[in-house]
Amino acid sequence: MRWLGDLRGAALICGLALALVGLGGLAATAAADTPPSSVTPTPVDGVIQAIGVSPSKLGANADQLTLLPTGAPGPVALTVDRPADKQALELGARPGDRIWLTVDDPVNPRRVIQVTRLARPVPALQRTIALASALAVIAAFASLATAGRPWRFLIGNDNRVSNSQTQVALWFGVVAMVYGATLILRAWFLGWEFMGGISMTANVLAMTGLSGLSFGAAKVVAVQKDANAAAAAAAAPGVVAPAPADPAPRPRIADLVLNDFGVADLGDFQMILISSVATVIFAAASWEFLTLVDIVKTTTLPDIDTALLGSFGVGQGAYLIKKAALPNGVG
Repeated sequence: MRWLGDLRGAALICGLALALVGLGGLAATAAADTPPSSVTPTPVDGVIQAIGVSPSKLGANADQLTLLPTGAPGPVALTVDRPADKQALELGARPGDRIWLTVDDPVNPRRVIQVTRLARPVPALQRTIALASALAVIAAFASLATAGRPWRFLIGNDNRVSNSQTQVALWFGVVAMVYGATLILRAWFLGWEFMGGISMTANVLAMTGLSGLSFGAAKVVAVQKDANAAAAAAAAPGVVAPAPADPAPRPRIADLVLNDFGVADLGDFQMILISSVATVIFAAASWEFLTLVDIVKTTTLPDIDTALLGSFGVGQGAYLIKKAALPNGVG
């Protein structure tokens, strides 16, 4: 009857297999019959009205958030579940701050899915004071370094306003002023523990590097040209090189677009134009950036677009090539 035992074993194995298949089918059917989740995360922004359960415990806990969404007729109370969101609210948020988050229901929100940003509004007067203070500090250091004549940073060895020095002063000055204003506003509106933690984007760092590189390379070209001219004069003492119309001109803004002979120079013009445009665009973006101070340990200064960075690099490169190719006093 051994064959009967083998048959029973085979039947048991088949039965188990069929049971597993049946269970799998039931699970698949149940999954198919389960209605999809009704939670649809929706981005919302607004103004914080209260943090906590009751007015007597504002800031004591972050389990509940009362928010006035932008464009809504009235505030809504939301439950905060995620520990990271509670920690973000407890970091220093208070009524009146702006908040960006996602909620569970666009029509009848009840729960916070995720807090994406927290920021404190900064009035125009405080922004102006911070920028003016940063500018005053920079001007004071520049005056100390130049014995009270900070404009000397823009004057080259030929006593003319230098393109390379002007563009680096413009860009570095604006970036330093925005950095200083951000530093002041973070300490002013968030507290001294938020004073640091300011970073820059890769594009801003790249433009700063290009500006400094152009300044250094222009000085190398100028020194090399002067050395070559002196060597040529020493080798042929009877030959006198043509002198500029005014060998010791008085510095003026027009020097930025004219060569030593008073002729308009396209390379100088395009370089100073692109540098000025980039500086103005960054300054305008920074003014808008300073309207809010993010309640985070590390913040990032406003970015510049890649097209502007590329134009800036092309302009600086064309200026250096022109300066190296043209004779001394012309380029």
